[in-house]
Amino acid sequence: MEKSMVVQHNMQAMNANRMLGITTGQATHATEKLSSGYKINRAADNAAGLAISEKMRKQIRGLTQASTNAEDGVSCVQTAEGALAEIQDMLQRMNELCVQAANGTNSETDRQYIQDEIDELIVEIDRVSETTKFNELYLLKGDAENKGYTNKYVENFLVLPTENTMTSAGTKSPEYKYNYIGNANLYLTDVSAKTASVNQPGSAFVVRNGDDITQYLNEGTTVVNTVTYPTGINTTSYAAFINKELDPAACIDKDANGADIAKKEMYIFDTETEVIYHLIAGEALGEYINDDDQMLDRYRYVEEYTWPTGNDVEKEFELNQTRAVLYDADGNPVSGVALNSYFDKNGNYTGGLFKTNQARTGDAIVSEEEAKAAGTPEYGINKWISQVSTKVPRELEFDLHVGSDSNVENKITTTIETISAAGIGIDMLHSNKVGIVDVNGANATSAVDVVGDSLIAVSRQRSALGAVQNRLEHTIKNLDNIVENTTEAEATIRDTDMAEEMVKYSNLQILQQAGQSMLAQANQSNQGVMTLLNG
Repeated sequence: MEKSMVVQHNMQAMNANRMLGITTGQATHATEKLSSGYKINRAADNAAGLAISEKMRKQIRGLTQASTNAEDGVSCVQTAEGALAEIQDMLQRMNELCVQAANGTNSETDRQYIQDEIDELIVEIDRVSETTKFNELYLLKGDAENKGYTNKYVENFLVLPTENTMTSAGTKSPEYKYNYIGNANLYLTDVSAKTASVNQPGSAFVVRNGDDITQYLNEGTTVVNTVTYPTGINTTSYAAFINKELDPAACIDKDANGADIAKKEMYIFDTETEVIYHLIAGEALGEYINDDDQMLDRYRYVEEYTWPTGNDVEKEFELNQTRAVLYDADGNPVSGVALNSYFDKNGNYTGGLFKTNQARTGDAIVSEEEAKAAGTPEYGINKWISQVSTKVPRELEFDLHVGSDSNVENKITTTIETISAAGIGIDMLHSNKVGIVDVNGANATSAVDVVGDSLIAVSRQRSALGAVQNRLEHTIKNLDNIVENTTEAEATIRDTDMAEEMVKYSNLQILQQAGQSMLAQANQSNQGVMTLLNG
């Protein structure tokens, strides 16, 4: 159809302008893709591709952080393993010292010198356990706050008469010393502590293993085997207390508001200030106990101790002479350190101890139940062995998150046992417990096995940490591989193919120039009307 010559509507110009606009818009998008490097800069560019790409980005960034988490885990494990290596070195030195002390050429004084070094090594092991941390996470001292405590029984067994008794250095100018096991300290205080209120504590004197107690004793004496013994603590001037296990049922009550109060008269020793608090029934207990109704670490529940007098003292020390040693099935004396091997991990007696080294006819030490059934309570294990449990924090557990999702499979649980002296069973070798000092080296000989077991415990933990580290290193490699390949897939969706886009851009530039030319030509097409008007 032939077009008329008009001036109102220049359709050629409109058409050229529309096409130029389309070309300019496409060129703008091409410029954006070339300058940003992405072919998806907004959802409209590729709605489905954007959603897929963002999902991949979530995985990539999550896995990248997971790889960093695993690397932090490796650093944490290496910190713990390095501390364990030092503890193992100290245990190796302790092994050398115990082997040296077991030699018969050493005197008791020589063994005391060795004991002094062992004491320092045990203290240092505890210090390393208490202070080793990574990013404020203590690694070796367990997790009492979240996991609570477990009772370890197999480190503190001694023949009963060595607890809470006096020994004499000789018949001339005897020095009286107090011997105890574990936490069974003797606390002496002015008798005012017996009547003081909780707000008026009495200062206490802590009598530790081997301390001279002559100054606290009565002047009266009882003679046993030509050795002079005092009748006991001077109760006119001093009150004596010893550690006891807190029995919540017997000691703790509730007031009307549900708060913990003392059910009966109680005494509590503060280990930091070394004072004894006297509580009467009804007084608040909240500051002294934890949520499990046990004494806080700072405090000890103590009971007044009545020292034997008169004939009781004589009987006590006569028993010391007849019950100071137990024997194995071969008739050999069993040292204090070696006694732990006659009990299982829960502290149950497993048999094998005897009263004498003679023929095994009726002198076997048995469990309390067997002794009661047989009507021979004097053969019950509790009459011979004092068993002291040590509260050890349970193991530390922490999870390393090594995935981009919340699945539990993305957790790697790391467990570190409590590597303290008590945790690995060498605290009994400290002089304030069993120690290695004796006349014939029996304790030192048994201590070699104790140190050996502790070395195995530390080696087992080091091995476990090494296995975790190897696993984490494999995890890191796997995560990095996934990140690399997922990034490549995401790049395919999102990244601009610069060569392809440049071809498009060049084409659009040509079209843009052509469009501009056509628009100029179209704008000139109506000029023919002027010829008619001027004719």
